[in-house]
Amino acid sequence: MNYSQKRTLVGRIVYIALTLMAVTILCVTMYTFFGSSREANSPNAPLDGTDLPADTDGISDTTPVKPGDNPVTDDEPVGGTPDDEPVGDDTDSQPTVTPPAKDWTKLKVSMPVSGLIVKRHDMVNAVFSVTMNDYRVHRGVDIECEMNAEVLACAYGTVKTVGYDPFMGHTVVIDHGDGLLSYYQNLAEEPADGITVGATVYAGQKIGLVGESAIIEIADEPHLHFELELDGKLVDPMTMLDYSESTSVDSSADQDK
Repeated sequence: MNYSQKRTLVGRIVYIALTLMAVTILCVTMYTFFGSSREANSPNAPLDGTDLPADTDGISDTTPVKPGDNPVTDDEPVGGTPDDEPVGDDTDSQPTVTPPAKDWTKLKVSMPVSGLIVKRHDMVNAVFSVTMNDYRVHRGVDIECEMNAEVLACAYGTVKTVGYDPFMGHTVVIDHGDGLLSYYQNLAEEPADGITVGATVYAGQKIGLVGESAIIEIADEPHLHFELELDGKLVDPMTMLDYSESTSVDSSADQDK
């Protein structure tokens, strides 16, 4: 074998060796790459800190829970009922007690002003009016007293009206509940302090002063015109007023004037 043939043979051997080395390196590289990818995709592969969800505080959604374990999250109170939910509070279950309605036909109200009843209630027989110079029915009672005498609420209630009647003058109406209303008329212009619509008043509380604002009774002596209404109908105040016949009623109150 001459020199040229030897060099050709050696060249082929080197070429084959280099080819085998390249193939070997390529196989090792591919095996390493695919093996790493398969291990990373395995469900049992460990997670590093960057792969954890931000809101689990290190607890993975895939972390297995053993029987009896009770993982606690920020959304669940520890120890059961939150502090702002009282245990055993059954206040809402208590029944609402409604007080019985008053039977005003069996109760008395106090005199709204100190004085004599000089004109009674009469919706059947006409009563003579000095001011109008005629006979007409009388819706309430007239209690004669001094000008600017204090007018008092006849019972506990709520002020319903504070206003002016074109015939009976300045008026205060009190709702006592259970159908009873009381009317105070022929008052002075200014009501007492705190007497406004919706205000609560007690029996004997000052609501105003006697005036001379009732146009159709202006010729009479200073007096309070007082009415009572029960269930939408006028009633005789004399049947409900707590008064003394000997000191509170004028003997001429039953006579035509």
